[in-house]
Amino acid sequence: MIGSLNKKLTDEQKSFIRRTPFGWMVELKECVKISRNLLSPLISMWVERLGGFQMSAEVVGFTYLDICLGLGLRVVGENIDLNQEGLNSDSRNLFGASKVVDIEMVYDYILKHIKVLCLKDFGKLYVLFAFSEFLLPNRSGTVFSILFNIVDDLGSIGKFNWGRVVYEFLVGSICEAKLFLKEK
Repeated sequence: MIGSLNKKLTDEQKSFIRRTPFGWMVELKECVKISRNLLSPLISMWVERLGGFQMSAEVVGFTYLDICLGLGLRVVGENIDLNQEGLNSDSRNLFGASKVVDIEMVYDYILKHIKVLCLKDFGKLYVLFAFSEFLLPNRSGTVFSILFNIVDDLGSIGKFNWGRVVYEFLVGSICEAKLFLKEK
């Protein structure tokens, strides 16, 4: 959905997002998907205790720095606990009493209000959406509640160690998927 949303942004909105550490996301134009035909064999080659993929006779390491360099994410900064509950958040309050907010709700809200949202609120929701759809996606499509609190202060968003949280989330997802494939 991020490519579709990016096509609808004004130059002013793109410029605003480009001033954040995640400005490169406005350049995503196409559907970004990893083929299941590639993903399943890759997951089956994962060697958790060695933190890499078994390729022939050796394990090719997959590190936190690979994610940082590959996605241009910070190497240092404050850690983020995705399991931490978000407190009262202006961004979260936009979705009313809904117990769970998912990426489709955020996407629909942005599209419905794209012409009337002030740049600051638009920026918060765009970054929240981009995190949840592209960097930290999950099967249920839910938004981690702590992210609402983080995007509420866009000026401080660069202080976090995004590389670490994305790496840990990705490796955790790979490990879970490997267990699921073994059981299947």
